[in-house]
Amino acid sequence: MIKTHTKTMATMNPNDLVRDGILRYLYNIHKNARGPKTTSIGIRDLQKALKEQDFNQKEVTSNLDYLVQKCWAKKEVDNRAFTTKKGTTQQAERVTYKISYVGIDKLEGASLYQREDKENSINITNIRGVTVVGRGNIVNTNFAELASVLNELRNAIGKESAISGNDKLTLVADIDSIQSQLQKPDPNKSVIRAIWLGIQNSVIAGQFIELMGKAGVLLAPMLT
Repeated sequence: MIKTHTKTMATMNPNDLVRDGILRYLYNIHKNARGPKTTSIGIRDLQKALKEQDFNQKEVTSNLDYLVQKCWAKKEVDNRAFTTKKGTTQQAERVTYKISYVGIDKLEGASLYQREDKENSINITNIRGVTVVGRGNIVNTNFAELASVLNELRNAIGKESAISGNDKLTLVADIDSIQSQLQKPDPNKSVIRAIWLGIQNSVIAGQFIELMGKAGVLLAPMLT
């Protein structure tokens, strides 16, 4: 169970709301499709549909491009030919967009058929006094263990179906903010304390107790 806290909502990237809206709309198209050719949608139709959620054309276009680049969504190009009135053949491509298997896994959570990419697994490699942890987070070597635990907590929250999309976005953004502080030789303790307090006030689900406890112990020197 998650309690929403206003303070951390303010730290969330506003583009994430648009991205979440796009991804969920593409997911619903995929889920309700009657055939392979109806799993995708054109950009204009997508913009029109998401206008009802108060997302403008520019927001939809830029954030859809982001989702495609990050492989949450896929761009499909159908090269078609048609005959003009003069009898000549012209080529015309139809571009549509659909949710990828990565996006489906993100929204559906755990599955027996889900495959985690190697680059998303927790992998610690020491590089000249800094450490690369999990999703490519670079942290001070002194905080490598803490960064790994936070990465586990982030993944667990992301896969928890009982947590709403907005709450997930807020909590993940807060954890990423702490990870950003851990990149510094001298992290800002007051910033970390404020963010961690917000996470503690929100995450009360039993399945996160162990990870929260581990993170709390490792964060203790920065919370005093």
